Amino acid sequence: MKAVIPATLLLLVCGLVSTSAQDTSRAKPDWFDVPLSKKIVDFGPSFDKPSDTSPGWQWNAYRRARNTLTCYWFPTVMVKEYDISQKGAAWISFIPITAKAHPECNQSHAHGEQVFDEGGEWTGYFAGVKDDFVFLGAADGSDGGIQFAVYDSRTGKKVFEDAECLRGWYAKNTPYAPFDRMRISKVQGGPVTLKYLRVERANCDLRDKKASCWDHVRMQMDVKSARAPVCLGYAGTPVGELPSIVAHPVFVSLESPPVVKSIDGPVLCWRPD
Repeated sequence: MKAVIPATLLLLVCGLVSTSAQDTSRAKPDWFDVPLSKKIVDFGPSFDKPSDTSPGWQWNAYRRARNTLTCYWFPTVMVKEYDISQKGAAWISFIPITAKAHPECNQSHAHGEQVFDEGGEWTGYFAGVKDDFVFLGAADGSDGGIQFAVYDSRTGKKVFEDAECLRGWYAKNTPYAPFDRMRISKVQGGPVTLKYLRVERANCDLRDKKASCWDHVRMQMDVKSARAPVCLGYAGTPVGELPSIVAHPVFVSLESPPVVKSIDGPVLCWRPD
């Protein structure tokens, strides 16, 4: 049964808020792998048809919002994402495959297929694949960061989870590489590595007792920069009332277990949500 279009989803439906899977169609040396093939199956409108007297935005949303199954085939894994135009995909799944295998793109799940749906271990969107690792992103951000998880497609197990800086903060505050987005690399014979701005909540306000708070934050998060950042977004908030959110650069090697190291680079600070 289709759902009536909720007004709160207008921005999502109209595409003003980007929550879909990241683009994996462009080959970049420090980004996700390009799928061997991709297919989108349309299962019809996501919402009930509006009445003749409904406002124009409802009709626009009705025409654009579709229940879609998107399938991606990579050399060693197939990923499926079923989206019904709500926040977060209805479900995501992946299954390891052989080099010449090409499973069908349908809603049924095969034996050994790892499925993530509402109420499960992870909800959100498919982000991309690097080597044998499947990356999933959260449906929404929090405190200027967004959670992501990395799964080993061979075992189906989650191997890493963290929060990276939201793209809006990247674009506004770190316009230059390599910290304008997450960098995902793989050298032949070596592990998959990540470089990004990790988002963490401090337990003090960096505007209050700056020296002692910053020393505490540096020790707590192993931040390499000796210089305290200027915190943004606190207009009208009394000093010491809210803790600070800090984004600092890290380098992650997806070994077994993963190795995380703080590295030199920009450090950002802002008010929590």
